[in-house]
Amino acid sequence: MLSTPRPSDCRVIVDFATGMTQLRTQLPMHLRPQLRSYLPACMRVVLMLALALLLWLPPAANAQVIEATEARIEYQDGGFDLAASFEFDLPPALEDALHKGISLYFVIDFELTRPRWYWFDDKPVNTSRSVRLSYQPLTRQYRISTGGLQLPFSRLKSALQFVQRVRGWRVFERNAVKPGESYHAQVRMRLDLSQLPKPFQINAVNTRDWNLASDWRRFIYTVPTDLNAVPTPVPVPAIPAPPPASPPLPASPAAPMPMPAPASAPGAPAAAADPRNTVFVQAVSTALSTALLAQPPLPASSQP
Repeated sequence: MLSTPRPSDCRVIVDFATGMTQLRTQLPMHLRPQLRSYLPACMRVVLMLALALLLWLPPAANAQVIEATEARIEYQDGGFDLAASFEFDLPPALEDALHKGISLYFVIDFELTRPRWYWFDDKPVNTSRSVRLSYQPLTRQYRISTGGLQLPFSRLKSALQFVQRVRGWRVFERNAVKPGESYHAQVRMRLDLSQLPKPFQINAVNTRDWNLASDWRRFIYTVPTDLNAVPTPVPVPAIPAPPPASPPLPASPAAPMPMPAPASAPGAPAAAADPRNTVFVQAVSTALSTALLAQPPLPASSQP
């Protein structure tokens, strides 16, 4: 009685050099024709199982394309700022979720590397910046939050234009790079799914509209060599010294010194302002002057 061939009796050999496959069996010669009759049926079963598996698996979620149209580095105030521009349209699913109160977080990633032939590439800069887009149903305004900056917008298009344009972002300082060296810079923008609520994170895995990201925008940046040049200080004009003060002129002997008015002195009694007091003082001074006291006495005959 002929026995049924078992799968362990068959062996498939694949030649990767030629791409040919060979079927080798350990069955006796009289059972090999029976094995050939089973092969077409087995192949049909395998193909049907593979097709059912492909139909059962969910489709892969491809990311929406965000196009990076501009990327450059500018040196300002002792540091390096990134200027980049992106273009994309917000899918209807994301717009609907935004109007329902779900905030969207857009992340800009920036990396700066320097290739080294003797070791792994040097990566002095690896930073990210998050921009939060939200909608306020009460005021019907869109709000952008990044760092400590918050801006309101009345239209969604205006808010998206602010998200798409990156300006004045300080990505690294002067001491992080070497003057004259060439670095490989790359930047991208993506929707951060980890900031979404948990139910939306599960739905975003298999939804194409929620996977919003861009490819890396790569360019080569050469650090200027004149960064170490110390600017020449501008000479400050010297302020001329003031001329020396002239000594006071001596008072003329002919000109009597002015006497201050007794009435102008604070706290002076009211009687000092009387002109009769002044006449009395002058009369007493004249009567008691030194010249009169030094005169000899008059003879007795001249006395009355």
